[in-house]
Amino acid sequence: MKHIQYQMPEQSIPLRIAAEPEVLYMVRKNVDLFPVKKFNELSQKLLFTQVEWADILHISDRTLQRYLKEEKPFEGLYSEHLYQLENMADLGLLVFSNPKALEEWLRKPRLVLGEEQDFSTLKSFWGVKLICNELGRIEHGVYI
Repeated sequence: MKHIQYQMPEQSIPLRIAAEPEVLYMVRKNVDLFPVKKFNELSQKLLFTQVEWADILHISDRTLQRYLKEEKPFEGLYSEHLYQLENMADLGLLVFSNPKALEEWLRKPRLVLGEEQDFSTLKSFWGVKLICNELGRIEHGVYI
């Protein structure tokens, strides 16, 4: 059997190991909180009724009213879902440039890669991700 003999070349600088790119991670001080002020800004981007917002977040309309009245920040899964919706809204406004056009597109049932998507798709994390993927395809001209 043949052996390969390899000698490491001499280097004046030490080897560096690639680290994970930090740009992939969102840095927030309180990632687990979504303030009511940000929710109000988001509701200007995504023109949904309060009942629809409650349905998307899987809480009752009265609970949502209480959050807004007491200006209590959203926590946990509600917060994560709202941050994801905020990112989707920003991408959607880049593509459509008009909140009303984005809202109409989100409400219209459509067939994407064999699956039907409509307004109820916004209720899940995976659904919001699918919508973001579709917006990305539209933005780059590879809409299916």
